[in-house]
Amino acid sequence: MKTLYTSLLASLALVFTLTAVDSAVLVVSTKGEAAYKDGASWKPLVKGQSIREGAMVMTGVKSQAVLNIDNNTLTVNQLTTIKVLRNSLTKSSSDNAIGLKNGSVNARVKRIGALRTRFNIVTPVATSSVRGTEQNTSHGPAFGTRIEVPTGLVNASNESGVSRNVGGRSSFSLRPGNQRPESLLGDLRNSSITGLNPANITGDEQTGLQVFGDQLLDNFDDALGFYGRNVGGKANVNIDLIWPQP
Repeated sequence: MKTLYTSLLASLALVFTLTAVDSAVLVVSTKGEAAYKDGASWKPLVKGQSIREGAMVMTGVKSQAVLNIDNNTLTVNQLTTIKVLRNSLTKSSSDNAIGLKNGSVNARVKRIGALRTRFNIVTPVATSSVRGTEQNTSHGPAFGTRIEVPTGLVNASNESGVSRNVGGRSSFSLRPGNQRPESLLGDLRNSSITGLNPANITGDEQTGLQVFGDQLLDNFDDALGFYGRNVGGKANVNIDLIWPQP
């Protein structure tokens, strides 16, 4: 009787393990041309099927694939190739890593109670850790890796040990061959019609603001949302317009 009971428990544990692995990565939807490779050849990706650890997914022009990974959503955009590097789900933790070879993906990772969640997106030059937030990641041989975070905060790092927290209006951009990413506030600075720096600061202070200015914005879901609030009161603004010489 004891032997039968032990065998039954072992069988149930095996069934639970197989079910968890098989159902961890589920194809929610596909559009256009989407395929997967789990062996020697590529096959069409079909809604409702599951993908195992080690499988690759590729999308064509004007195509898309949406995957459910441990109740987190990964959208594989057009002309993108990814690989499921790691997929582990237990009662206490969810550990996933997606390799982005080329193209772009959107990851929406939930924070679920006490479940320890680890969700990494790995490119040839950088790694980002997504947790309880949303992230857009793209990679290509010409422009390198680019990370934008519409909601929440993400940590991005490279093999040289350079680490940055990315959120709000900041972005992580690391070009091929570079050891350090570009200014986190580069996009915000480049889109402005004039310099947005405090008056009377030194060159070193300006460089520090460009590199670490995002730390001032981490407490806001929208980096500039604070300035859109109706706080009342009056303020004086001095603007020096320097016109280019004809």
